[in-house]
Amino acid sequence: MLTENKFSKYFIYAIGEIILVIIGILIALSINNWNEKQKLEDIQQNLLKDLQVEVTNNIKGLEKVISSHENSLVAAQKMDSLFNDREAFNKISDSSFYKLYVGMNSNATYQPNNGILNSIISSGQIKDISNKELKYLLASIKEKTTDAFELTMVIEGWRPELLGTIYKQSFDIVDGEINGFNTKNLYDSTDFRLYNSFLFVALRIEGLEKENELKKIMVSILELIKTEIINK
Repeated sequence: MLTENKFSKYFIYAIGEIILVIIGILIALSINNWNEKQKLEDIQQNLLKDLQVEVTNNIKGLEKVISSHENSLVAAQKMDSLFNDREAFNKISDSSFYKLYVGMNSNATYQPNNGILNSIISSGQIKDISNKELKYLLASIKEKTTDAFELTMVIEGWRPELLGTIYKQSFDIVDGEINGFNTKNLYDSTDFRLYNSFLFVALRIEGLEKENELKKIMVSILELIKTEIINK
C-alpha cells in the first residue's frame, strides 16, 4: 500500500510537471508569435510612413503638372478662338500672340519619385501590407501613371514638328533672306491651326481628365495609408 501510495503521488507529480512544461512551451510560443507579429507590424508601419511621405510629394508634383497643362489648354483655347475672329486677331499685339503661342506649347512631364515603392515591390515587402485595396493600388499605380500621361507623350512626340517645320513660317523672309520674326505669321497656317486644335485642345482636354483621375487614385492611396497608420 505504501508503494502504491508513493507511485500515485509520483504519477500525479509527473503529470503536474508535464502540464507545467506544456504550459511553459505554449507561453513561449505565444510570446514568440507575438514578437514575430509585432516585428511584422513594425515593418508595415515603417513602410507605410515612408510611402506616406513619397506619395504626398508625388501628389504635389502631379498637381504642378496638371496646373501647367491647364494653363496650356487655356492658351490654346484662346488661340483657337482667334482663328474664328480675325478682327480680334488684328487687335492683339505681337507680344500677346507670342505669349499665347509659348503658353499653349508648354507640355510639362510628370516624373514621380517611386524609390520607396520600387524597393517595396522588388523586395517583396509589399506582401507585408495587410490592406488588400491599398496593396492592389500600390501594385498598379505605375501602370496607371503611364496610362494617364500617354497623351502627354503623344503631344511631346509631335512638338518637334510644330517647333521646327511650322515654326519656320513665323520668319519674315524678303528676297530669300530672313528680315524678321513674328509668330503672328502662323495665324493663317492650316498646319498650325490643326496642331493647335488637335494637340493642345482636344488631346489636352482628354489628357487632363486622365491626369485628374490619377490624382484621385493617389489621394485615395494616401488616405488608405493614413488610415492604416492611425489604426495600428
